[in-house]
Amino acid sequence: ERQALDRFVRQLRARYAERLKRIIWYGHKNRGPRGSDLDILVVIHGLPDRFAEMARIHEITGPVKVEEDILITALPVDAAYLESQREIAFFSMILSRGLAL
Repeated sequence: ERQALDRFVRQLRARYAERLKRIIWYGHKNRGPRGSDLDILVVIHGLPDRFAEMARIHEITGPVKVEEDILITALPVDAAYLESQREIAFFSMILSRGLAL
C-alpha cells in the first residue's frame, strides 16, 4: 500500500513539477485500516478544467490500481480555489486531518 502511494506521488511530481503545490492523503485509510481505497487531494496551481485533470491523473492511478491492487481516488483542486474555500467543511476536514505527502 505504501509503495503504491509513494509511486503515485513520484509520478504526480514528475507530471506537474512546480505546478504541484500539495498532496494530501485524507479519509479513514490514513488513520487506520478501515477504508478500502486511498483518498488523495491533489492541489495544483492553475487548474482550468478539473474533469480533464481527473482524466490525466487517472492515467497514473489506473496502472497503480492494476499493478498494486490498490484503488487511489484522487481529487484535483486548484490551489487558489482551495485557499478561497478552506472554511468549507469538506476542505477544512482535509486540511486539518489529512497527511501531507
